[in-house]
Amino acid sequence: MPLENYVFAFIGFFLGLLINSFLPKYFGKKGENLATKEDISEITNKIETVKHDYARQLESTKAELSAQLSTHGFRYEKEYEVLSELTALLVEVRDASLSLRPAMDFKDPSKKEDEIKNERLQRFFEAGRALYLSREKKRPFYPDEIYEAILIVENTARSESIKYRYKDPFKLDGESYLSYWDEAEKNQKEIASLADAAMEHIRKRVTKWEALSGNL
Repeated sequence: MPLENYVFAFIGFFLGLLINSFLPKYFGKKGENLATKEDISEITNKIETVKHDYARQLESTKAELSAQLSTHGFRYEKEYEVLSELTALLVEVRDASLSLRPAMDFKDPSKKEDEIKNERLQRFFEAGRALYLSREKKRPFYPDEIYEAILIVENTARSESIKYRYKDPFKLDGESYLSYWDEAEKNQKEIASLADAAMEHIRKRVTKWEALSGNL
């Protein structure tokens, strides 16, 4: 066989080996590298998308919490003002009713009995009206249990004022006279107790708002 035939045969063998063995592996490896780069790019994009979504959700949550804090803060401040006013008016009604016929009474000797009675009743009327107006006008801004507690105080105090207005202890006999003052003492204790109960409702409400504000 001529030498050139061996050369051509060797070259053909080498080319066949290159085509059938090396090139498929080479292009396969290149394909794997390309696929790997594509996978990494896809994963990177997903990570960036998740990070973006998380950041957006975080900002949205922070904005929502800030809005809630602002809303609750304003509401708490407004309700606190209402409850503070109601407390002051409630105390005035309590004190005015307790001063109608106290057990240890002091009367100005320069004033007549009717004049003293009218002054005390006038004070009670003004205190009761102020509480009534605040209670009704600002009712939407505080809980029903506080409203009901204040209403009970008002009704009991009003009953005491009626008894004071239409009863004159100096026109009663001995037993009725003692009964008059026993009733007065009992009413005073009840009014004071009911006023304390109403203020306890207010205190609990304020404490509740303080706890809610602290958790926001």
